[in-house]
Amino acid sequence: MARYARRMSALERYSLVIHEVYRYQVDGIIEGVGSIAAPALQTAVALAAEANPGIRVRLRGVLGFSRWVDSGVPPQVRILAQADWDGRSEQGAPFLAERLDPLHGGPVADVLVVPCRDGMTRLVFRTVHAAIDGRGLIHWGHEVFRALRGEPLQGSRSTLTDFDVQRQFRHRVPPAPPSLTCVPVIPPSDAPRELRYVWRRAIVQGNLSHLLPRTAVFLAGWARRRVPGNVAFTIPVDYRGLRTQEMSIGNLIGYLRLPVAEDASPRSLMQLVNQGIREHADCRSLPGARLLQWLPIGLLLRQLRPAVDKLLYTVNPGLPSGGIVAMGSIGSGDFACAGFRPVTMSGIPGSVGKLNVVFVGYPGGIAVTFAAPAAYNGDGQLDELVQAYQRHFTTAGDGNGR
Repeated sequence: MARYARRMSALERYSLVIHEVYRYQVDGIIEGVGSIAAPALQTAVALAAEANPGIRVRLRGVLGFSRWVDSGVPPQVRILAQADWDGRSEQGAPFLAERLDPLHGGPVADVLVVPCRDGMTRLVFRTVHAAIDGRGLIHWGHEVFRALRGEPLQGSRSTLTDFDVQRQFRHRVPPAPPSLTCVPVIPPSDAPRELRYVWRRAIVQGNLSHLLPRTAVFLAGWARRRVPGNVAFTIPVDYRGLRTQEMSIGNLIGYLRLPVAEDASPRSLMQLVNQGIREHADCRSLPGARLLQWLPIGLLLRQLRPAVDKLLYTVNPGLPSGGIVAMGSIGSGDFACAGFRPVTMSGIPGSVGKLNVVFVGYPGGIAVTFAAPAAYNGDGQLDELVQAYQRHFTTAGDGNGR
């Protein structure tokens, strides 16, 4: 069988640049009761990686010749010392700040096992967004647990990229809308000397319908309590099952820009999302994608780093108010095995932009995680937002989306 290799798309290349500045990863947390023996977990990881070689890749080549190439080395399982970590934030988890380093030949994924003093065991599946997206992460986690349970693996050797999908539909893509200068959802404090992201997790009980547009309406209202202005969010669109039937572990997503008018309702926002998908607006390529392939990463870093403070901490057309990511729902048995019973599943939003919100549904609830630069919580702004969000959706109950 030929060695697995996949072309690096322009979006992945830019994500790698962001990773060098921000630590741009897609991480998932499975917290549960019990434990998994390290040798058994490493064996399961190796089996799952053999069936899905996209998780074993290393960066090879330069400029437009860059490829993700199978190294044959599976991600490593690390058993950490007992931690005073509750899984609700980065506090008590300094190990999460350790960066995967694909630009210098490192792996794109690993698995952390964290026994915690609250009696829970937390498994952290860490991946680099330049090589893997959220759906790829969930597929990867499912495969590891299938291997732990001795079940057949689905496997994927797909080399399809987001660029391939977008090229297929390029003649249907509508013109790009004008950029909006958007206000942030929460005000920043003074920009810190060192860029650092913080995150907070809330649990919403039950199975709320229309949570993505309802969240967009809530966040827009929160932003406008302080200052009037445009509010818009970036919404990722998964191409799997929509634009292609392939199940790649790599990046197969496009993006929509969702403006939230002052009179917007969850239903009207859902109609905007559906309209964008019908019009193939999610297949719009990254601006300057072809040129981006041929610019050295060092040059891109030199251009981005001086602009970070302006992009993150000022009102400008460069970044929307935030991003909202729905990662779908996970079944009760998907992350269970002998000796380990999952309780909650959640995602840690990628460290990018002014605010990033990720939903993960599981039986009985939805984990909603918020991430922002530390300057957006210097005076407790992010904490206040998350507490208000949890109160609102705990008391709101389910609704009809109007």
